[in-house]
Amino acid sequence: MLRFDAYSATMIGPKTDDLLQIIMDQVGIGGATFNQSKGFHTFGHRLGVKDHTGSEVGAIQWGGRQGERLMFEVKGEATPGAVEALRARFPHRVTRMDSCADFDAPGAFERLLGPCTEVKKAHRLKGSKAGDWDDFPEDGRTFYVGSPKSITMARLYEKGKQPEYRHLHRENWTRLEIQVRPAKDAKAAFSHLSPVDAWGASGWTRELAAKVLQEHVDAHPAGTVYRLSEQEAALRWMCKQYGAHLVGLAQDLGSWECVGLTIQEMISEQAKGR
Repeated sequence: MLRFDAYSATMIGPKTDDLLQIIMDQVGIGGATFNQSKGFHTFGHRLGVKDHTGSEVGAIQWGGRQGERLMFEVKGEATPGAVEALRARFPHRVTRMDSCADFDAPGAFERLLGPCTEVKKAHRLKGSKAGDWDDFPEDGRTFYVGSPKSITMARLYEKGKQPEYRHLHRENWTRLEIQVRPAKDAKAAFSHLSPVDAWGASGWTRELAAKVLQEHVDAHPAGTVYRLSEQEAALRWMCKQYGAHLVGLAQDLGSWECVGLTIQEMISEQAKGR
């Protein structure tokens, strides 16, 4: 059964207490602890919530350069219930969504590794491995499909061999999950998608769902990574290198229009002198 395993979103409107209560309803008051720190992504403040094991299960961020915008984060077992509650109350834009499927049978990791490798090669995706694949198999293995910088990425790992789960004696427990970071135009649409729909974020995640999950998933494009053109990249480099000088020039000449005309004249003179 597919379910959400991590979910992050931004929104304007709720109070910080509203979002904190959603997390607390899933975690429970008993044993919960809080950690307040400086925020990420230009937020001024961040309040993390840890469960009785000391693992962070959620957080909210606010203030700073983000103005009225808030950020909501939840992960792990608390995610499905928290997402349901958030969606019922507050419109939002998804910044990250993880959808996972669990398998618990002898040889599960090896059986899933084959299709993951096939999809990686067929779509010419980057990938990597983590863990000890040779000498210490008891420590668990992880196989990544896609780049951490890309909009979609998949992880196949031996969940039951993680230190916090070894006491369950489920060494065959394997998890396959996709991580989606929707592009700007898709963030709102993803706030309505199910864990199954998330696998429609790209062509290769749809193919992986068909091979491994036997699920036909409709396309729900998460967008593509925006890449600067050569002209835009050159312009940004010029502004970074000479921005302060250009600002001073605009002040001396009286307007940015005069700066543009001055640069145009200099370029024309240089062209004539060639």
